[in-house]
Amino acid sequence: MKALASALVLLCLAAVLVSCGSSDSTDTAAEKAQAAKLEELRLEKETAEQEAKQAKAEAEKESRAAKNAAARERAASESAPEPEPGPEPEEAPDVVGMRLPEAESTLAAAGYTTESENTDTSFGIVVPSHFTVCEQSEPHGSVVNVLAQKYGC
Repeated sequence: MKALASALVLLCLAAVLVSCGSSDSTDTAAEKAQAAKLEELRLEKETAEQEAKQAKAEAEKESRAAKNAAARERAASESAPEPEPGPEPEEAPDVVGMRLPEAESTLAAAGYTTESENTDTSFGIVVPSHFTVCEQSEPHGSVVNVLAQKYGC
């Protein structure tokens, strides 16, 4: 009788397990979800690597283009002939106190070329209209050197 009761208990237990479903189906769904997530991450990584490669190639191409342009510009400036000096003008007009662009155009109208310098900024003359001519040298041929300051003479 005990054996029959034990067999009956085992049979009921087996029936309960079958009706609830096995744990394999739950594990399989979780494993599938995890595998799908891993595949998605792998694809994202590959896409990011390809984009990085393309960006690096474009940056190298732009760098080469900039270097080539600078080399062409340098070669053009080196091979450009010096302008022949024309007849020497009589006397340079006084441009002290004028804004730099106005002084340059006044001297150009009189037949002079202007070489501008400044000593009060680190980057030189970036926006000429912000500078005032403080000193003017005597002409050296057709070139007049001027000292232009941004923050006053």
